[in-house]
Amino acid sequence: MKTKLSPLLITAILLSGCSFNADKFIPEGFKVSPGHSTNSYTERLNKYAINVSRDGVTFNDGSYITPEGEGSIMLPRGYYYVSSDGGRILAANNNGEIMVLKSNGEEIASTKLEAPLVSGVAYSHGIAYLLQGNRFGLYDPFQNKITYQKEFPGGNTVDTRLANPIVTNNFLALPTLDGKLILINMHTPSEPGVITVGKNKSYGNIIFAKTVGNIMILATPNRLLSIAPGQKKELNVKVADLTVKNGIIYLLTRDGKVQKLTTNLEPIATREFQYADFATVAYLNGRVYAYAKSGSLVVLDDNLQKYKLYSIGSARKYSYVSGHYLYTDNKRVDLSALNYE
Repeated sequence: MKTKLSPLLITAILLSGCSFNADKFIPEGFKVSPGHSTNSYTERLNKYAINVSRDGVTFNDGSYITPEGEGSIMLPRGYYYVSSDGGRILAANNNGEIMVLKSNGEEIASTKLEAPLVSGVAYSHGIAYLLQGNRFGLYDPFQNKITYQKEFPGGNTVDTRLANPIVTNNFLALPTLDGKLILINMHTPSEPGVITVGKNKSYGNIIFAKTVGNIMILATPNRLLSIAPGQKKELNVKVADLTVKNGIIYLLTRDGKVQKLTTNLEPIATREFQYADFATVAYLNGRVYAYAKSGSLVVLDDNLQKYKLYSIGSARKYSYVSGHYLYTDNKRVDLSALNYE
């Protein structure tokens, strides 16, 4: 879980999903924080999150985590983690200032943009960015200038898990605030292509974007898409969170389903936990982990047949999987110690 917004946008929805109703009858033992204890595998944190996004969580002491694990450096005071690519770390602050750092903390480039950064990535030739106000562009740190910028009218930030740009050998794919995907050719200067992904302007942000071979997997809170050359498939579904591992999509829905799909969106397996307010999914060592904001964690086998329920404790502010840990508010749980048997 969950998902590059500054604290100025903290009024946006932090974690999408259905609220948990403890008054309803919940089958399969799914109640508020039921299940086996995880106290032996839980570590309390002496820091708190100041920024939560799809690709990372920044803490008040300057440390940060990514899906892969803990960050390699301490960020400058006032800056939050945005993304990493090719050993380059992009950080930003609330004033529109951005900075590119090496993995050892050495500064490569910095500049001030017209508005605070919403998402971005530092790649080999520069920085692709999206700003508040739905302005996107390219910045060349070698020439210290913006080489392209355009603004799309409309678009609201409704989910802090807005996906960062994707960098491939041939193009940049940059999600906007109004549910569009901008395709920028890396080799031939031309007007960017536009793919409309989110149909609902007020709830259509792209919260997940990843390439798997020549297939691009995209998700908004209400749609899941698979786009390949000459092919586009979509699934209308209430997306809580998803991850892609070994060419397989593991999806949590806001109506309590754990689903396993091919990259062409063909169903492989489904398990339903009625009324579960799922928020964050992970796949580690052949096990699927589905965390609900109410505090329950379901650990399933890869076929979604066997499962075991654990009590983690509710998440009021955020939940996020980094490496083999699940972070929630002021603690982290070692997922590798939990099994479905």
